Amino acid sequence: MSCLTQLEDLYMENSILQWGVEGLDSGRNNASLAELKDLPYLSTLYLHITDPMILPKDFFSKKLERFHILIGEGWDWSKERETSTIMKLKINASIQSEEGIHLLLKRTEDLHLDGLEGVKSVSYELDGQGFPSLKHLHIQNCLEIRYIVDSTMLSLVVDFPFLVSLSLDNLNKLEKIYNGQPVAESFSKLRILKVKSCPMLKNLFSLHMERGLLQLEEISIIDCKIMEVIVAEESGGGADEDEAIKLTQLRTLTLEYLPQFTSVSSKSNAASISQTRSEPLITDVRSNEIASDTGLGTPMTLFNKKIEFPNLEDLKLSSIEVEKIWQDQPGELSCWFVRLTSLIVEGCRNLKYLFTTSMVESLAQLKRLELHDCVSMEEIIIKNGLGEEENVRGMILPKLEFLKLKGLPNLTRFCTGHLIQCCFLQELWIEDCPALKTFISNSKSTDAVANNQFGETNSTLFDEKVAFSNIEELVIRGMDNLNMIWHTEFHSDSFCKLKVLWVRQGNKLLNIFPPNMLRRFQNLKHLVVGYCASLEEVFDLRSLMNEKESHAVTAFKLKNMTVQNLQKLKKVWNTNPHGILSFQNLHVVTALNCPSLKSLFPASVALGLPQLEELNLCSCGVEEIVAEEEQLGEAPKFVFPKTSSFILSVFAQTQEFLPRKTHFRVAGIKENTRVSLRRSADI
Repeated sequence: MSCLTQLEDLYMENSILQWGVEGLDSGRNNASLAELKDLPYLSTLYLHITDPMILPKDFFSKKLERFHILIGEGWDWSKERETSTIMKLKINASIQSEEGIHLLLKRTEDLHLDGLEGVKSVSYELDGQGFPSLKHLHIQNCLEIRYIVDSTMLSLVVDFPFLVSLSLDNLNKLEKIYNGQPVAESFSKLRILKVKSCPMLKNLFSLHMERGLLQLEEISIIDCKIMEVIVAEESGGGADEDEAIKLTQLRTLTLEYLPQFTSVSSKSNAASISQTRSEPLITDVRSNEIASDTGLGTPMTLFNKKIEFPNLEDLKLSSIEVEKIWQDQPGELSCWFVRLTSLIVEGCRNLKYLFTTSMVESLAQLKRLELHDCVSMEEIIIKNGLGEEENVRGMILPKLEFLKLKGLPNLTRFCTGHLIQCCFLQELWIEDCPALKTFISNSKSTDAVANNQFGETNSTLFDEKVAFSNIEELVIRGMDNLNMIWHTEFHSDSFCKLKVLWVRQGNKLLNIFPPNMLRRFQNLKHLVVGYCASLEEVFDLRSLMNEKESHAVTAFKLKNMTVQNLQKLKKVWNTNPHGILSFQNLHVVTALNCPSLKSLFPASVALGLPQLEELNLCSCGVEEIVAEEEQLGEAPKFVFPKTSSFILSVFAQTQEFLPRKTHFRVAGIKENTRVSLRRSADI
């Protein structure tokens, strides 16, 4: 390689060579790193050296203008490169002291450090000039670092003036990011700050570091065992204690697995609370009101008036121990979250409710709301105000598109009111919320729900108080106390656009669809029902058949239907619709482990299945696939022109595939069509 004396650019990305070691490789079969030192015009170098011990002394040259250098094992090449000078180092103490390494560090814009030895203060010990060129810094698995910056060791040095992103991961002894009095312009361009697994870190910055926070767009703090606040007040500073820090650029805030976290700021929010109300408030969720009690204090809230987030868009809170996220009477604080579009709350076991009605009014931009594993959560939205008699009227979450409620064992209702409108809601997931029997309670039923006094017939999830006009996907799982999904009457245009429905583990459900509202679900395309121990039928058609007036045919768009592990299911359709309902779009029908199922299709449904491609029946008590009618007239013809797969498995009682005196033709049978009859000797 030394003969390439005119070489200017050397790119060896994703290539790991067995470099020769100068003085040891007598055969000279492999090029050595030392040869690169003899290339006088080399200005661009992309190189990965897995074994740092073979680095020649004074290897790195001042002539390098562009470089992407990886030293040590475990590094990946960056797919996206915003800078032309990148170093990723996993080296020992002796190599850290190499002059060539220090020369490149001063010019590096993107620096990754792994497993540094003997370094306690990054800026002071690795550069001494505050890394004036660095834009991105990632430090991981360094067990001795105490400070990123220690201004007590340096005087009048601006640290990281152009740093855009800082990522700290698994720094077991890190106590502070910035120790000492901050120098103006330090961290002044910082936009992204991510901290993970730093068990000795109590806060991110002191209040005196305000100038270093103003450009922040993303903050992520994960798995820091003693982290208490984002910004801490420390004595000896000149900051105005009554003036709020305005993080006007912050868009994303993530707080996860922080068992000691109390608030975004250590400034006691007692004073700011008292400015908005004369008495402390306590919450009685069971009676759905916030009441006054001068004898009790108010828990500290996650957000207070010391730090403002006027442009926050994404907020994720996971496994933190706060009792309240916002003040009950948020006042001006509610205006700081008007741009919030995504809110995810997980594993916050002390939260009993999420919002007050006052707070909801400011969430006009909210598009995604997820609540998981909050074991004390009893209600999502609770009304505020003393002695308030009227319930929430016409509550609106105008832009909400996705709502997920999962693992909330004490949740009894979403809110109390007369109507909730989510005109843009497209997906709703409700999983493992066994106490939830109704989505919205009114004032008369509130106490009954809270005390579990509802009668069986009143356990209805959705009724006329819910307006979901654009919902397309609904998932309901683990709702063992639910008797009915839909009331016989509900809002005029709700659920008309529903396309996907999953219902699993609803052990008290007797049917899925309300009989007099069946036509409303004609846009449904995918239906999965399983593990509902009491379910006897899926489609209840009796009310339709009892209506006297004539009916136009309603064509359902249902394409895929699966019924699974339904021990008491007797019929999918409980009676023959006689042509007033058409299921001509069915492509795939699957029934698994339904031992009480005696027949699958009514005759009129089976007569109109031109799109049926697959029929899978396994471990069911089916006696006949198509139910026999008393008055069939002339022998009907069952034609399935597109069917390519019939699988019938373990049918001890199946006597007939179709009623007697019928004609059966599968026009689409080809050489590769699957027709499988397994253990069906009695057919």
